[in-house]
Amino acid sequence: MLIKKGLRYSKKYQIAHIYPNSPDEHQKKELDGLERLGTTCEDFENKIALCRDCHGLFDDYTTKEEYLKILKIKKQLLEESKARESIASEEIENELIAIIEKLSFVSDVELKTFELKYKGVKVVNKLEVNYSLLRRKIESYVCTYYGFIKETMRNLVDENKLNFDLLALKIRTAYMKASISSNDKVIIFNLLVDWVMSKNPLSSREACEILISFFVQDCEVFDEISE
Repeated sequence: MLIKKGLRYSKKYQIAHIYPNSPDEHQKKELDGLERLGTTCEDFENKIALCRDCHGLFDDYTTKEEYLKILKIKKQLLEESKARESIASEEIENELIAIIEKLSFVSDVELKTFELKYKGVKVVNKLEVNYSLLRRKIESYVCTYYGFIKETMRNLVDENKLNFDLLALKIRTAYMKASISSNDKVIIFNLLVDWVMSKNPLSSREACEILISFFVQDCEVFDEISE
């Protein structure tokens, strides 16, 4: 929602009140009894960035459906922000960055050596049916890369360059902190990927997704679904 003009960026958005700061009679009646965010209309929780056209449409004869839609988006943004902040201070081992870099350059021949005959038992037990896209992505990564990552970590442990138990604990801690703020597993997965990327901005996102998928299979990320 920014547009570049020379060396500067101009906003293409406006800050809108989710619940109107000066509601008219229609808005008071239409939104009566609905959930509100923040203690006053001017609180950050009650504001959201919208493009100019959407802002105008939203303010003009606000409907219950529009309000609840914007409210849901804002709640999700707040949830993601809280989860992101909760894991930002967690550090990861430098050796993990080396593994990410290796993932970017590993050859198909080398991966074939570690190919996993895997049916996704652990992953499928951790992700409900509404997470089918995420499950398939993780299973695909695990089938291809799990053995390679496991062997790479084992070598680092043997060389006293990696404490796997400590690393696993850090990943688990980051997951648990994120899961306190959000129960959406897509959000949690992406937040953990973002967290790993933040420790090494030059890493590819795909390599970081592969790494987090490894820890899903290795039981540090996501718990098995209760029967």
